[in-house]
Amino acid sequence: MLCDLHLHSNRSDGELAPEAVVDAVADAGVELVALTDHDTTAGHAAARTRAADRGVRFIGGIEMTTYDAGRVVHVLGFNVSDRDGDLRFANEQTSQIFGENQERWIRSLASEGVAVEWNRDFADAPVRLPVLIERLCRRGFEGGDPQRCHGAFRAFFASLPAHAYEGLPTPAQAGAIIRGAGGVAMLAHPADLVDDGLADQLLDELDGLEAMYMRYDSDRRSELCGLARRRGKLYSCGSDWHGWFQGAYVNPQFEAPPDLLQRLEIQTFRQPKSSVD
Repeated sequence: MLCDLHLHSNRSDGELAPEAVVDAVADAGVELVALTDHDTTAGHAAARTRAADRGVRFIGGIEMTTYDAGRVVHVLGFNVSDRDGDLRFANEQTSQIFGENQERWIRSLASEGVAVEWNRDFADAPVRLPVLIERLCRRGFEGGDPQRCHGAFRAFFASLPAHAYEGLPTPAQAGAIIRGAGGVAMLAHPADLVDDGLADQLLDELDGLEAMYMRYDSDRRSELCGLARRRGKLYSCGSDWHGWFQGAYVNPQFEAPPDLLQRLEIQTFRQPKSSVD
């Protein structure tokens, strides 16, 4: 069963509506899809309905923003309930923190002479990242180039001090929230964390990691699958496709890991229809 378990829609920082994301992956031959928007489950209902129409199996997912060891760490959740109170509260807290950091950035840019004003241009904050980038481009930031603007966003947020992320869950807390919402918690795109010696410790409180990540080469994927096996953990597969700056969707040709399917209680076959003599 070909799968893609890491996808983003315009409910967070993706380009396309949830329905269009499902259409893109279905058209490419993907059979199992997880919508994993950042810190929201708002796209689940629309994506689930379109997946049923297209004959694609759907997993309600999320990519939670966490903070630990002086850095932002992303944790994927699969099969989470969009009605879970603790998950909703964590999402609301993260949205508030993102809004506060948006304000830090905009006020910093204004102090540097960029023609932007927080109260005028972002009275409805917090806004989704694509909206943030679009408005800054309209004000002429980075010459109106969205890719350069996005690069500046990433650089600023990476440079923020730890107190700017106070209130975010740790990866362990996110894992507990995801499991409490009925889900499975996986360390997202973990290669940098492995290289920095952090992944092994973080896995203590999570169910697995995203080993089959589209942007990694085959050697790195094999290494991460080996780490999952040694730790007795699950591994997942995903493209992390947002649409923006990435071109048209390409099927990563990932086979869904049997152990993960079993944990998610997803059958890989259909019962044959009974015949009548």
